[in-house]
Amino acid sequence: MLAAAFLLLAGVGMAVAGFCVEPSGSISESVLMFTAQCFICAGSFVGIDVLMNEKITNLFRRLRRGGS
Repeated sequence: MLAAAFLLLAGVGMAVAGFCVEPSGSISESVLMFTAQCFICAGSFVGIDVLMNEKITNLFRRLRRGGS
């Protein structure tokens, strides 16, 4: 989760910085690509975390019920 938060901050920071450098008010394609990759990676980290928590919870439920 910490890595996802860092990637979100990095993506937003690069997007804001992209507007502040010359030419002012326009953003480079490379900055947009970096920002998109940060958001995608952060989303996948959170998605993986949610998926693993769900799988582990289901495993413990099955073990408490006695198998199968």
